[in-house]
Amino acid sequence: MVQTNGITAGNDFGYGYSTVRIANNFIINVDKCDISEGLKERMKAEARFFRAWQYLQLTTKFGKAYLFTDVPEYNAPYAKRDPAEKVQAFILSELNEIAEILPDEYDGSYLYESSRITRAAALALRARAALYFGNYIEAEASAGKVISEGHHSLFRVTSLNAAQQQEADEMEKYIDFAEVGIDKDKFVKGLFSYETLWHKENANPGNPEYILTREYMADDNNCDWTRYTYIRPSQMGSGYSSFEPMQDLVDAYWSIDGKTLPEIPSEETRRARFADMWMKYFAEPVGETYKSVAPAVFREKVPTLDIKSIPYMQEFRNRDSRLYASILFPLKGWQETDFSGDFYYMWDPLKAGSDGNESWTGYNYRKLVSLTPYQGWQSVEDYPIIRYAEVLLTYAEARVQNNGWDEKVQHALNDLRDRCGMPNVPNSLSKDAALELVRNERRIELAMEGARTWDLRRWKEAENELNKDVRTWNIDGADKEDYYNVISIDRRSFTRKEYLWPIKEYNLTVNKNLVQNYGW
Repeated sequence: MVQTNGITAGNDFGYGYSTVRIANNFIINVDKCDISEGLKERMKAEARFFRAWQYLQLTTKFGKAYLFTDVPEYNAPYAKRDPAEKVQAFILSELNEIAEILPDEYDGSYLYESSRITRAAALALRARAALYFGNYIEAEASAGKVISEGHHSLFRVTSLNAAQQQEADEMEKYIDFAEVGIDKDKFVKGLFSYETLWHKENANPGNPEYILTREYMADDNNCDWTRYTYIRPSQMGSGYSSFEPMQDLVDAYWSIDGKTLPEIPSEETRRARFADMWMKYFAEPVGETYKSVAPAVFREKVPTLDIKSIPYMQEFRNRDSRLYASILFPLKGWQETDFSGDFYYMWDPLKAGSDGNESWTGYNYRKLVSLTPYQGWQSVEDYPIIRYAEVLLTYAEARVQNNGWDEKVQHALNDLRDRCGMPNVPNSLSKDAALELVRNERRIELAMEGARTWDLRRWKEAENELNKDVRTWNIDGADKEDYYNVISIDRRSFTRKEYLWPIKEYNLTVNKNLVQNYGW
């Protein structure tokens, strides 16, 4: 999802060493430049940061990696991979040293400083790396420094615009504020604090939550297709609905108490409830069959419905604010878009499968969706690569592993909860229950930000979670009963060998010193 242009964390896709080589070449030769010694050291530290990041990618994906700090000849590719432990130690050592060199912030004396690497970025990446390595002592220490030094905080809105206020008023249809003891003003501001993190006006290095930012490049080669097109609902125009949430993610969001998960209806119950709702409100007969009402009719009808009385909508009632900020589910309104008129999400089951731009799962992402289509093949919004929320989660998980559930863990997680307008975490939990809560909180908070796959791998849960079939209704069914049968549309497979990626056959052929990862 991150745009790339030059040396960035997204280069190489984990397969190559080009970023390492470029960084090494810079570090070796920058002393020849006629610039101040202070600037040289700072820029060396930045290059070392990208090198450490690339090695984190390599060791996370492949385990062993060839560790080098020089610029080897292109025609001398016969190196052996170093043990993963050596690579990991190098990464942690480098980032520790880098953090002592880089500034807390930049004074703007040089061009293009708004997105440069800071001390907090080095410490935050070190915390992430240590967490991935299972080094919880160092993960807690590095994340703790970022927190205690106080240069970053969670982003919060203090007021709502007209479109946000309209949605806030409509949240009465989903949250029983008085009955469940939730402050409506705090809840809706929490919803928009989380959601608008990625909106253009807030997606910039000045946001206190952004620790490391990928600044957009205003040229014709930098359209971020994911945010501008792929996850954008087709209803909004210029959207493909290509990436959509799975049901298990929707089910993972907390109930309004922030402690328990909602009662999940069976597939049969969910199917029957959706069919009843759609046939009652949003279908019209066409001969012996039926079709969905026109989108304009749908949008006109939704605001008139008593959402709370519709059985299908019960599973979306009284849930974590981040659900409403992240997921578009049927009937849910979203008024901040560039859509002409009021927007209510219409999942048309009759189009799924026949229209390539209709979701297969019944959901679309709201989180990360750009409010405007791409502009002349250019992106115009920055993107956070590391944000303060991740640091809080890293600290919480590492400290639970080191010390169990204590006040410091609760304080870090309650900071996140307070920003979201959600209740505090429990005061007392066993270590196992605490880890389960932290892991689910991490899944919710960092959804769609690229963390989930690597979390499942380091928890050794990938074999369980990534072997689940992708399921949806039988959109090719000949009648109503057949249509709403649940079928598998994609069989996913994850085996133990896939905890590490294979080395390309080409590389094995060229370099006889390479040994393929086990199982491949």
